[in-house]
Order: sequence, then structure tokens, then C-alpha cells
Amino acid sequence: MKQITFNCCKYLDHTNGHYTQCTLKNCHNLYVYWERGEVWTNGGHNPKDVQFCSKRGRLNYKSACIENCNECSDYENEERTVELN
Repeated sequence: MKQITFNCCKYLDHTNGHYTQCTLKNCHNLYVYWERGEVWTNGGHNPKDVQFCSKRGRLNYKSACIENCNECSDYENEERTVELN
């Protein structure tokens, strides 16, 4: 297993196995994001690489709420370590 440590909003959900047909992916050792399976992307009509927020739901791009971006009023920064398979 590989570990990656990065800063993001504490409300992002990076719990392995939490989302059906979604896989945590490493973005150049900077952060992690979710790659959604075909069942969710509808042949490319819906976003494939996303983040999930416990307050706002699905965020439609992979760098959402990473490292002090302050995208919403609920943003609270934390350092997080995630294990990737």
C-alpha cells in the first residue's frame, strides 16, 4: 500500500470502499481524488474524476477543496494521510 499526505478540507471524504464503483487515485503525489466507474459517468456525460464532500455532495472536479482553496464558507483545512491500494 502507498500512503500520500496532503492538505484539504476536512469535509472531503476519502474513505476507501465508501462509494460503489469508485476508486481513490493519486494525482502526481499531490492529493487523491475519486475515479468513478462507467455506471456513474453515463458514457462520459457525467464527471469521472471528482471529490466527495460530506456537506455539499459530489464536487465535479478532482482538485476541488484541496489545499486552502477556500471554495466555500465551510472550508476547514487539515493535513490528511490516505492509503491507496
